Amino acid sequence: MLFRVRTAVLAAAALLSGCDTYHYLAGTIHEDGRRPVQALKQYEAFLSDRPKDPRACEVRLRAAELYRTFFDRCGEARKHYEAAARDFPRLTECLERAKLGLLRCPDYFPTDAGRTWIYVDSASGGKAMRLEWEARVSSGTGGAIQTSLYAGNRRIQAKLERYEKADWAVWRIDKDGREAILRYPYNEATAWTAKRAKSKVEFLVVSSATKVATAAGVFSGCLKIREKDSAFKTSWRYDYYCPGVGRVKTTIGGPGFENPNTELFRFGRMD
Repeated sequence: MLFRVRTAVLAAAALLSGCDTYHYLAGTIHEDGRRPVQALKQYEAFLSDRPKDPRACEVRLRAAELYRTFFDRCGEARKHYEAAARDFPRLTECLERAKLGLLRCPDYFPTDAGRTWIYVDSASGGKAMRLEWEARVSSGTGGAIQTSLYAGNRRIQAKLERYEKADWAVWRIDKDGREAILRYPYNEATAWTAKRAKSKVEFLVVSSATKVATAAGVFSGCLKIREKDSAFKTSWRYDYYCPGVGRVKTTIGGPGFENPNTELFRFGRMD
């Protein structure tokens, strides 16, 4: 009954203001009623008619979030996030939400509280070295991860690492500032640089669709990132980041070789 009343109101609004208003309002009602298919149909009809309307930025974000949260379809979500960022650069709040959405779908570095990761050295399977991560603090734009490093059964280091998702990148933050460990767009050959102490660090997306085998399983659609520190002339490292999981493997590379170093052993959530 309530839905029929709302539909009648929308029909009246459409007569007064045009079909674009009807599609916009109908989309919000379907979204509030958790009818994502119908909501997307109305939002995309609105965008087809009024792509430059001031409301279009909000509509694109709503559509993108529906694709992300209900259907896990990051390809479609990304198109709307990118259009929002491209077409409405002066709408600051909308732009920042679009940029954050692009870093979350797919999410190559999840930091929501309660997640856990255990990494082991590839040579001994954890007998020599083990690194435990636990996401302790989380927000929509990043979080803090408690790390514990073990040599055998003895913990030799513990610290809290902070990460932030902003300005097109995933940042690692410490007392010396922040460093982008991932940067959008995640296309092959995307490159960026950072300063680390007295070194210059060069990052490169080697692949955006790699399959990675680890002790925790096989992961697909992963990023392969090369990190080359100017302090090391003939070697570098590769980090593999996978959607919804994060970093799953690290290797040491150089001219003509790539050797395993550490890999994900187990991941999940705290009980």
